Amino acid sequence: MRLVLDANEYIFALGLFRKQSCESLLKLLIDNFPSYSISICRTIVEEVRANLTPKEFHSFVKFINVFTTIDEDFLIPFEMGAKYEAKELKEADALIAAYTEWVGADVLVTENRHFLSLHSNLSFKVLTAEECLKLI
Repeated sequence: MRLVLDANEYIFALGLFRKQSCESLLKLLIDNFPSYSISICRTIVEEVRANLTPKEFHSFVKFINVFTTIDEDFLIPFEMGAKYEAKELKEADALIAAYTEWVGADVLVTENRHFLSLHSNLSFKVLTAEECLKLI
C-alpha cells in the first residue's frame, strides 16, 4: 500500500503537540517496513521543517531517509494541479491532491484536508491517522 502522509502527520508525531494516532501510525510504518510505501514531496518537507525544532526535524529526516526520497514539486504535472484548482481547492491543497494522484498513492493521510474526500472521483482515499490505523 502506497501512502502520502501530509505534513501534519509528521508534526503531530514528532513535534511538541503530539497526537497519539499520528505517533502510532509512524511507529506501525517503522515496525512493518517495507510493507508500506511512503511518498513525500518538497512542499510537505518544507511545511514540516517550518513547524518542528531542528532536533525534531532531524528525527523526521532520519525517518524519511529510511522510507523514501523527496520528490520535487516541479515533477508533478501542471495539468494535475490545475485539475484540482479547477475544483476550487487552494493552491497547496491542489498540489497535495495532485501529488497523491501522481505517485499512485492509495491513501492521503491527513488531519486537516478531510474536505478533499467531498470531491468525487478521487483516485485515492483521504483518511486521518486513526482511520488509516484501522485500515492497515
